[in-house]
Parts: sequence; structure tokens; C-alpha cells
Amino acid sequence: MNEHAPTDSSRDASGNSGGLAATATRGTTWTSAQAVINKVATMGAMWVVALRLTPDEFGLASLVLAVGVFLVILPPLTVGDVLVTHRKRFELIAPIASRLALTVGIATTILIALAAPVVGMVFHNFPTGILVGLVWVVSLRPIGDGIATVAHARLRVNLQYRSIAIVDGSTQLVATLATVVMAFSNCSALSLVLPQVVTMFARAMWYRSIQHAGTVAPGPVAARSNASNRSPHHARIRRRIVGEFLLAASAQYAHNVVVLLPAVVLSYFSNDEQTGLYAFAFMLSAQANGLIASQLGTVLQPIFARLGQDTLRQAEGFVRVLRTIGAVAVPVCLLQAALAEPLFRLFFSAKWEGAIMVFAVLSMMEGVYFATAPTMALMRAQGRFGTYFVWQATQFAISVAAYSIAATHYGACGVAVCAAIVWGVSLPVAVWLCLRDVGGSVWSSIGTLVAPWTTAAPIALAAWGAWLFLERFGSTGAVIALCLVGPLAFIASLLAIRWSQPAAYRELAPMATRLLRRIAPQWLTT
Repeated sequence: MNEHAPTDSSRDASGNSGGLAATATRGTTWTSAQAVINKVATMGAMWVVALRLTPDEFGLASLVLAVGVFLVILPPLTVGDVLVTHRKRFELIAPIASRLALTVGIATTILIALAAPVVGMVFHNFPTGILVGLVWVVSLRPIGDGIATVAHARLRVNLQYRSIAIVDGSTQLVATLATVVMAFSNCSALSLVLPQVVTMFARAMWYRSIQHAGTVAPGPVAARSNASNRSPHHARIRRRIVGEFLLAASAQYAHNVVVLLPAVVLSYFSNDEQTGLYAFAFMLSAQANGLIASQLGTVLQPIFARLGQDTLRQAEGFVRVLRTIGAVAVPVCLLQAALAEPLFRLFFSAKWEGAIMVFAVLSMMEGVYFATAPTMALMRAQGRFGTYFVWQATQFAISVAAYSIAATHYGACGVAVCAAIVWGVSLPVAVWLCLRDVGGSVWSSIGTLVAPWTTAAPIALAAWGAWLFLERFGSTGAVIALCLVGPLAFIASLLAIRWSQPAAYRELAPMATRLLRRIAPQWLTT
């Protein structure tokens, strides 16, 4: 892959909407490769950490990380999203964006540090001293975000996913190993918090070193960068960038708090054990979906942006991405739910039994949540930050009320059910908002997300039935369910889409063929 030659990819993407899926696939090759390694490492690390930490400690770490997001009212990395939408003027506005991101990062760190004692008083059912200290640790992360913003955005706008994958993959792998070492060193909740903060600074420094080493291709208007401060329009451009950032950051903040709201609500209305059970189940349920779909947010926004203002081609590419990813993500998520019990019985101790049902429900939620990354990427690429904000702010208001009631009466499982329902309603609406300008209806938007369920759900139910039969054989039955029933059911789901979703099959078949040719031994391809 020639990562310094984005021209061909952009020509494919802009030439016709059919090039979008292929471009996205090439873009996610490197990010997916690093994701595979890290997801495997994370799964192993979670198993080890689950042996060392208690649900209470998991709950404390989850609360700290959630508070660290809740208090980042203006996420510095959102400046990068604004930069990507101004691809043709990237170098002109990069200095403005760099100062803005770093200023916001430093101010946010000070805000979180000052708020830490208040957090300790509000969540009084946690050990106050430890909670405040952990919040001070996590308060440093926004500075790292601010340092990384422009360098990361430059890699994105030039479609240099190999560099992003190497940096992100390497630093996250080290963070995962550090978490395991700290857990065995009796560092308790700190083992889940500190490595993530240090990782952000390491990542920022690495991004900038790539940039300073001259390995990053010049931006689209690099020749104008030196004249940016002398431009008579400099002040007007700065005001525009700041205005767009405030809107984009508000939208991203609304999304961030919606995602982490369950942990905060459970911490306040329930107890640390229920918070820990939910946090553990959420982290575990999101691994496969993160491997399949979460990388798309970074990849797709620049690609959608390269389609310019041609909303029809953007919409066509958007639907193809949803259809293709859903055909793989939904079977994986539903099979996670169907085989939740043998998974926990085989790998986790009895202290985590309370997370089984939570994990199953959240896995089903992930069967819709996969659409979040491409939906947000399209809205950001189109500069529709206001729509993005209204969508997530409305969901936040509804979620606060629903989660509070559920946490008070039904604990982690009740909140998980509410989250699944809320996202199950919210995402079809968001997809419709993306498609309505080109004639898309609410029903067609629902159909796009429901289609993979019609194929995967019956097969997942059959897998669950097989587990109910195998359950009587104890651990042997659990091994058979995970190593035989699960893979066979997944293969059956992929084969079934040839008849139930022929359009998705036409997308997946050549992708699978190219992947096999890349990874298969030479003797299989000659």
C-alpha cells in the first residue's frame, strides 16, 4: 500500500459511489489489522484482569473514566473533525486549529482537576480519596488529545491509515500489557485508568514525530500555510473555525455522555457492584463490534468529505456501508448474546455471573449500534453538526430519565435493556436524517438496519437452542458450543445472506476473496 498516494482512492470515491465501499475497505485494511491484534490482546487482558479485580474495583474505574468524559465539555479532538471538513484549506487553518485544540485541552484539564473534590462528594458511596486521586489522573488526558489533534487530522485527510494503524495499534497494545502488569501488582482501579492516559500522550508524540520527520504527505494547500497569519481574512477564518468547533464539540460531547451515561447513572442510583457488572459486560460485548465497525469513523469521514456536496452519491455509499458491515456485525453480535452463558461459564469466575444477562442484552444492542460510526461520519463530513447535536441531545434527555428509573429498580440489567431500546429507536431515526434529503423514508431506514436481523436472528436462536441441549454436559458442552456451534452458526449466517441480502453478498464476496488472497499461504493461491 502506498499511503502517500491518496489520489487514486479519492478518484475512486469521487468518481462514483460504488468506489466508496472499496475505498473504505482499503482504508480499513491497516486499521482492522491493528484492531485484530489489539482485540485479541484486550480479550486476554480482560480475562486476566477479571481474575484480579472485583466488580467493585471495575465499577470505580468505570466511573472515573466516565467522569473524565463527562467533564470534557469541548473534546479537543473534535477540532480534527472540523479540519477534515475543510480538506482543501487544511494547511491554511491548521495553525489556528492547533492553538485552539491545545488551549481547550489545557483549560479542560484544569476544570477536571478543580471538579475532582466535588465528584468525590457526589459519589459518596465510593472511597473519596481514591476516587479524587483517580480523577486527577484522568484529568491529564485532554492535554494529550490537544497535542495529537492536528497531526492525527493530517494523517486522516491524506488517507494515511497505515501510519494511524501502526501508532494506535502499538500504543494500545503496550497499554493493554501495562494494565495486566499493574493489575498483578495490586494497583486496583488505577490499572484500568493510568495506561489509557499515558497512551494518549505517547500517541500524540508519535503522530507529531511522523509529521516532523517529513513522512506525512503535504496537505492540499500547503503552499498557503505560511501566509495564513498574514491573510486579511485570518480573523474571519478563525471565528468560523471556532464557531464550527463549538457546534461540533457540543455534538460530540452529547454522544460521549450518551454512551457513558449508564455507568454514571448506576454509580449514583445503584451501587459500585452493579456499576462494575455493567462496565465489564459493556467492555466485553463491544470488542467484536469495535473490530468490525468502529474503525469506520476514522476512515469514512475523509472519504465522504471527498464526495463534496453530492448528497446522492454520499447517501448511496452510506447505505452500501451499512448494508455490508451489518451483514457481518449483526451475526457476530447475536451469536455473542446466544452463547453468553457458555462464554462466562468457561472463562470467568462465579463473581461475574451477574454480568451474563447484561452481556447478552448489550450484545443484542450492538447489533444496531454498529451503524453509529458511519452515521456520525456522514453527518460530520457534511458539516451537519447541528443535526448531530440535536439527535444526541434528544437521546441524552430521554436516556437520563429512563436509565435513572431502571437503575433504581432493576440495576445493571434494567439499564442494559433501556440502552438497547433507546439505541434501537434512535439509530433508525439518525439513518433517516442522513437519507431524507435524497428521498429516504423512515421505513426504508428501518429496513436497512433490520435486514441483517432477518437472516441472523433465526440462526442465533438455533445456536442458543443447541447450547440449552449441550448445557447438561458442563464444561465440555461449553467448549463445543463456543468452538463448534458458534463458528458453524456464523458461517451459516454469512452463507444465508446470498439469498436473503444479495446486494450485501455482492459487496462481501469480492472483499472476502481479496482478504483470503492476502492472508492465505502461497500454495493455496497458486
